[in-house]
Amino acid sequence: MVALTVPDSGTQGVGGGAPDVRLPVFTYSGAARGQSYEAWREEFCRGFCQLDAVPEGDDQIECTVQVARFGALSFGSARGTSGSFRRTRPLLSDGCDDLTLVTATKGDILTIQRGHTVELKESHMSLMGLDILGDAALSNGGGFTALRIPRRELLSIAPNAEDHLALPVLASPGLRNLVSSYFALCTKTAPSLDAVGQHTMAQHMTELVGLMMREDAGQHSPELRESFGQTRLQLIKAQVLGQLGDERLTIASVARQASLTPKQIQRLFGATGLTFSEFVLEQRLLLAHRLLAGATGGMEKISAIAQDAGFGDLSYFNRSFRRRFGMTPSEWRDAHLLHH
Repeated sequence: MVALTVPDSGTQGVGGGAPDVRLPVFTYSGAARGQSYEAWREEFCRGFCQLDAVPEGDDQIECTVQVARFGALSFGSARGTSGSFRRTRPLLSDGCDDLTLVTATKGDILTIQRGHTVELKESHMSLMGLDILGDAALSNGGGFTALRIPRRELLSIAPNAEDHLALPVLASPGLRNLVSSYFALCTKTAPSLDAVGQHTMAQHMTELVGLMMREDAGQHSPELRESFGQTRLQLIKAQVLGQLGDERLTIASVARQASLTPKQIQRLFGATGLTFSEFVLEQRLLLAHRLLAGATGGMEKISAIAQDAGFGDLSYFNRSFRRRFGMTPSEWRDAHLLHH
């Protein structure tokens, strides 16, 4: 069975951000033969992904894949019980020499290249090249992500990156987790951005991977360390936006989750001209503003909406809302209902 689904993209991002736009999902389940299999294999795997898909073990393939391109990068994920994605000799003639960072997200993933077999445990990574034969295999409900980066772009940041091909990435768990977290943020938010925004996120992603390759080689790059401050800030903002309704949200709780100190968090926000507290207040007010205009906003009590937006003090919420929008929450809701 072949299926292509595009999940609903109409949900608004938390905190007034762009709506989440989910990537199209490609699924194949069945025998590795027949018209459906060959069409999926040729059009999606070989044509779009520049990889071949063959069974792993028996004659069945069961896998779900999501792939998208932002800026110069390709972001992909695969999960399933059986399937192997291969860079075969006939495919090498396309001349693609991109580098691909494979990260195990569930179960054990096998990658094979240059005669090396690397068994990736969950969260472990390996770098592969598309200019040589290679294989990444799914089994037993495993999953992995694959980030494709133009070789010249990664080598401009980490000149020794090719030394890590077909080997486990040995960078610190903290940096590997940062790379994985930013990958997830890109796939969640980049589809809704304009070309400039997508290019910026792709550049940050490439710099993070380059920094990881340099750390893996024992090299230090102060300029790259400074540049990924913006990446860290984006991740922290996303973390905050997901917790706006929690009254216990504090800079200390965010710092603990990000493995940073409150002072480091404040320093990151300082570069934006806003403090952490000012950012949280602004996003909570935007969330309340949107909730008041929503389909159920006209039926809910103002106090309930304030609580949903993370305000534990109704008087403070009313004062802050009026200062920000020039009218009270009740006045804003009444005006919105009058015009709709």
